[in-house]
Amino acid sequence: MRKLTLMTLIALMAGVALVALAEGLPENITIKECADKKTPVEFPHKAHVDLKIDCVTCHHTSEGLTAANFAEMKVATCGSCHIAPEKAETPKCSESSKKTNPYHISCIGCHADAVAKNAESTAPTKCTACHPKAEG
Repeated sequence: MRKLTLMTLIALMAGVALVALAEGLPENITIKECADKKTPVEFPHKAHVDLKIDCVTCHHTSEGLTAANFAEMKVATCGSCHIAPEKAETPKCSESSKKTNPYHISCIGCHADAVAKNAESTAPTKCTACHPKAEG
């Protein structure tokens, strides 16, 4: 009986901790790096956190990054590292082919793996799923 009570208490505390940790994380992130060629991409950050995808999967230079320490750590944007030193801005999409674009490599690769492992996965793999046609 005491063991069951202790296990229940631990489970409740873990649940409360997870909710508290998620408070500092953004719900969605708008990716505008390719806005010169495509509509900005609305990235569902919280959905990826809820799937328990390790932070380092995307924030590969942020070793030790967790939902718990997200608010305290400086999380770099892609452009803060992946930028040509002689340029003052992130390269335009026209300078990066579909095959070398980091978002395409990371996102489509991961989504294709998810769909291959689970046919019922809703991970988008088509261009217009992330790049809707511009209105107007």
